Amino acid sequence: MGFKRLIKKGLLGGAGSMIEGHIFDAIKKKKETGKSFRDCLVESVKETVTEDMPGTSHVYQMGKTDGRKLGTVEQAKRDEKKMQQMSEDHERDLQEWKKIDKEKDKLLDEMEKNL
Repeated sequence: MGFKRLIKKGLLGGAGSMIEGHIFDAIKKKKETGKSFRDCLVESVKETVTEDMPGTSHVYQMGKTDGRKLGTVEQAKRDEKKMQQMSEDHERDLQEWKKIDKEKDKLLDEMEKNL
């Protein structure tokens, strides 16, 4: 909605005052959500800066997307390492269990011979 919402907030303020537009928008949001006026006002200003204003919204959205993509790649690498480590641990445990099982079988065979 971006730019249209920015124009609407400017027009709501009467003579194009963004401050009054934010106040009216906050009152409207307060009625809709039931949050405090202050929270709604902060939300309205943040919405304008991060989503509506042509210069800042593009920078904000670009940084938000880059961070998410980078985080996803990094997380995938961490997950891959962790899965590889878990696989190696499991293989080591499996070898240890096989060794213990063979020792157990040897002991049982010795016990049978002695009986």
